[in-house]
Amino acid sequence: VLAQVTAVTTPTKDPTPGYAFSSSEAGTISYVGCSPGGTSASSGTNSISFGTLSEASYSCTITVTDSAGNASSALSVNTFVVDTTAPTVVSVSSSTANGTYRTDGNITLTVTFNENVIVDNSSGNPRIQLETGSTDRYAIYSSGSGTNNLSLIYTVVISDNSTDLGYKASNSLELNSGTIRDSALNDAVLTLPNPGSSNSLSLNKAIVINTTSIFGTSKYGKSIFGP
Repeated sequence: VLAQVTAVTTPTKDPTPGYAFSSSEAGTISYVGCSPGGTSASSGTNSISFGTLSEASYSCTITVTDSAGNASSALSVNTFVVDTTAPTVVSVSSSTANGTYRTDGNITLTVTFNENVIVDNSSGNPRIQLETGSTDRYAIYSSGSGTNNLSLIYTVVISDNSTDLGYKASNSLELNSGTIRDSALNDAVLTLPNPGSSNSLSLNKAIVINTTSIFGTSKYGKSIFGP
């Protein structure tokens, strides 16, 4: 008589995931629907690992046959998914309208992945380094965990300037002590589209940062000050 003790974790990035079941007798394990792992069962709880599995969804059964040739009823293993592929960035854009932004303006960047991702920012917020003139600023993770679109916010600081806001390089997305993973715990690939290329921020949007003060005099002799 077989019974499940510990289900297979799903989804899992482990191609040889583990499983535990109890058996009322010792015997030989046989598998249907999954690559064979351990083949010997003892009386009591048995912890086994399946053989190497490719990426897919699995519904397996196991059977134990004792030394007299008596086979148990097939035990259905919980349905589980093996996922060993890391999430990747598809594009970077912004939900902020095209236009010119000045000191204290907020720009929201949107990083789109090819699947839903989970952000753990308990130790630090992921960020993107932007090209903003003499001092490069960061867009800091704000929201989106559990979806495929992460929002990061950049607040314009005086002296920042850009004729077409973009990030510094394809490696400008940094974890900053946080994590970005899929539900199978595969760490995301952080590579961004090259600046200026298809699906990059500067190509998708036309955002100008201008914090340079303009000083002048009107025709009426009044001073004009403008950020």
